[in-house]
Amino acid sequence: MTELRIIRCTNAERIVYGGLEPGRMALETDTDIVYIGTAGGDVTLGGAGAVSDPKWNSDALPAIPSAQDDHFEAGSLDVKWTEWDLGVANLTVSVEDTFLKFVHPTEAADAQRGVYQTLPAGDFTIAAKVAPNASGAAPSETGHGLCLFEDATSATGDIVVLKNQFRQSGWNFTHIYIQKYSDFDSLSIPYFNDEVHQDTTCYLRIRRSGTTLYFEHSSDGVSWYMLYSVLQPFVPAQMGIISANANSGLTATTYVDIFRYIASNQIGPIGRFL
Repeated sequence: MTELRIIRCTNAERIVYGGLEPGRMALETDTDIVYIGTAGGDVTLGGAGAVSDPKWNSDALPAIPSAQDDHFEAGSLDVKWTEWDLGVANLTVSVEDTFLKFVHPTEAADAQRGVYQTLPAGDFTIAAKVAPNASGAAPSETGHGLCLFEDATSATGDIVVLKNQFRQSGWNFTHIYIQKYSDFDSLSIPYFNDEVHQDTTCYLRIRRSGTTLYFEHSSDGVSWYMLYSVLQPFVPAQMGIISANANSGLTATTYVDIFRYIASNQIGPIGRFL
């Protein structure tokens, strides 16, 4: 959790704190402390080797990235990912420069397709920065987001999805779906469909604490809005990124800038100071 504090300290203490002056505010994240100046707008990162004017970057890899993280910069999909394209193969996956790209033609049902990798045991936080691009006659509906799999190798394995849905129905808007499917296209439980927003590019996050799943949305990767929580319906074995095309009559194109895995239930912002 992020908190703002007013700190009073002696001259000796402020030196220890990396240049903090008495009466200034401190913004503390899960991993860093930044002191915010009140006069000249100066900002100093606390601790040894203090850096002047650090900037928070939600897209930055953590200081010690996990093996599951990906910035999709290698020109091809990393070997840790496996394409998930059940039924009639209907997805093209590519890594173009600095993002992952899905091209997903129209489907006869609300089909989910994407990529996955193994999910380590224990509490976790997964996040992705995603953006849709779709064109076609209204009404149409395409989505993109995060997915948890009971068994991604099975055509009948349950999945849970958190997706940003792009809808053209007289006027364009985006909203959030949280749903459970009994396979890649058979909806079984519509958990949540209520958050209409204007962000096409956004951050999505799923956290697990114990056996409870938490689903969140953010426009900047710093301030997160908790949408829904539910007791996990199955023990997820894999995690991934998905594209959804809901019988829309158009091709859905999804762009993904980052994927982040954290081996804990992290409530605060993702990224770090640079």
